[in-house]
Amino acid sequence: MRNLLPLLLLLAAGCPEETALQCPANTNLIGQYALGFTGNHDAGTECIADAGADAGPLKLTLDDAGTKGATFCSATALDGGIELQLLVAGKGGVRKSPLLDDGGFHFASETVLAQGTACICDVSDSETMDGFLLTTGPFTLRPDGGLPVVTQVVATLTDQLVAASPNCNCNVPCTVTYNLSGSSF
Repeated sequence: MRNLLPLLLLLAAGCPEETALQCPANTNLIGQYALGFTGNHDAGTECIADAGADAGPLKLTLDDAGTKGATFCSATALDGGIELQLLVAGKGGVRKSPLLDDGGFHFASETVLAQGTACICDVSDSETMDGFLLTTGPFTLRPDGGLPVVTQVVATLTDQLVAASPNCNCNVPCTVTYNLSGSSF
C-alpha cells in the first residue's frame, strides 16, 4: 500500500518527450522545459493517510514524483503587461499568471473536487504554483519589451486539500508540496 500513487496530484510523472504542446494563438513560445518534481515534506501540514495497521502512515507527497514536460508561452495581458501561459503534458487547459518584474509568477487553479484519492474521501483541491523564470543574469526585459532567453524554471507546487465528504483517513486540511526545477529541452 505504500506505493499507492495519490490520484490527486495535478502533475503526474511522465517523459518530457511526450510533449510537443503548442502555444495558443496570439502568444509567443518562451520555451519547453523538463520539470523535475522533488517532494517537500513540510512538517505539520503534509498530507498523511492512514494506510492501515499493517502499513502505517502513508505520506501523499512522493520523494521523487518524476519529470513532466511543460511549455511556457507569453501574451499581452489586458493591462498591457506580459501574461505567462503554462501548458503541461497530459493535463488540459492553459494556466495563466502575470509576469512579475523579477521573472516571478503565481499560477492558481480553481478549486476542483478530487475523487478516488488515497484519503478514501472526496477532497477539494486548490493548487498554486509560485516560482521564477531564470536567465543567465539578472531578469530584465529586452529594450523592445521582449523576454530574455529563459534557461531554467524553478517553482513550488502546492495542493491544499480539504475534506469534501466524511470519513477521510487523511489529516485534512493538509498539503501536498513539490519543489520543481527544470531546464529547457
